[in-house]
Amino acid sequence: MDLTGVAPALGLDATRAADPSRYTIGGRAPRLAVRPATGDELSEAVRAAARDGLAVVPWGGGTSVALDAAPERYDAALDLTALDHVIEYEPQDLTLTAECGITLASLRATLAARGQELPIEGAHAERATLGGALAANASGARRLRFGSPRDRLLGATFVLGDGTRARTGGKVVKNVAGFGLHRLLCGSRGSLAAIATASLKLAPAPAWRVALVYEASASELVDAERWSSLPRLEPAAMTVLGADAAGAAGSATARDYAVIVSLEDDRAWVAEQERRIGSRLGAPAARREGEEAARLIQRLADVGDPAGSRVSFTTPWNSPAALGVLKDGPLARHVVFHVLSGRLHVFPEPSAAAVAVMALSRSGFAPIDARGVGTLEPAVPGLAAVGDIRTRIREALDPGHTWAFGPRWQQGE
Repeated sequence: MDLTGVAPALGLDATRAADPSRYTIGGRAPRLAVRPATGDELSEAVRAAARDGLAVVPWGGGTSVALDAAPERYDAALDLTALDHVIEYEPQDLTLTAECGITLASLRATLAARGQELPIEGAHAERATLGGALAANASGARRLRFGSPRDRLLGATFVLGDGTRARTGGKVVKNVAGFGLHRLLCGSRGSLAAIATASLKLAPAPAWRVALVYEASASELVDAERWSSLPRLEPAAMTVLGADAAGAAGSATARDYAVIVSLEDDRAWVAEQERRIGSRLGAPAARREGEEAARLIQRLADVGDPAGSRVSFTTPWNSPAALGVLKDGPLARHVVFHVLSGRLHVFPEPSAAAVAVMALSRSGFAPIDARGVGTLEPAVPGLAAVGDIRTRIREALDPGHTWAFGPRWQQGE
């Protein structure tokens, strides 16, 4: 494909052109695609797009945006993966500043060498970028312990819809106070700005990890007393998988559900936690430790974000028994419920999504994200008002509507 002339259309050298067919959303490819290599080039490309009235979608690894429905207008893809450098790393301060095209897997490798981690659990970490994880406000099984990406973000530089480059926040915790616009970008899914760099709070890597995999029948799952003592032991995470999801995560079970309890701490406390859990639940069907336990946490993120339709919910109920509403229904086999984090993912057929949302809403689950299921506002009162607020924010930050994805209620909480 002849790409000469594509990049100059967005103010960049022809070597920055990319094949538009690689950036398809909902079956629709853009007319143009560029891959800026510096922050200045990113600003120039957005400025040119705004001048020409083009609708732009920022791209990272494409793990999430490629699964969305196509926006009404989609003229240009802005590939940020060349912005992939660690700018500043201060291990003693547990802080890091990096360009947002770097992958989560690359960041993990850098930090692991110093016994540290960035606890952002985006799916498909080999491809998922830091900017994409922030824009999706992606979190996984350990959200209760470490918070969401919004909670890890100290500051950011970003490019607004007219090409202006801005920065809010700081690089260290003591410099961050008050409301920061950078946190508003978490969950915006590229509808407000393109995130160029991010400064983040890190965490020490745990001394030891163990993951216990229990099988549970439907009747065992809804027995609240069976699970009541587990939250008090403060495990790092507890996730319930339906039988199909368990197989996809490599925790195949012949029963109805798998319950995975993740323990992370010093070896003595992990051993004591494991002893107490065993006295309550018995021997697990499987046990993972060390790096195998860490890889299982990543698989839980992956299986919660497959291709196809998905609706996600939040709930205050931190017991597997909360899934009683699903135990006899068609969604039960591929459910992913991060219990302590209160995050439930279900994967309904589009035609059945509204019914599922209403049923779960009546049982204490509030919808926070959806894709591939059409509009759900009629099924859940109040969502239209949330959309109105997001629209007003967008009008303030992107009055020219350069960013193709407009705000919708599903884009983060």
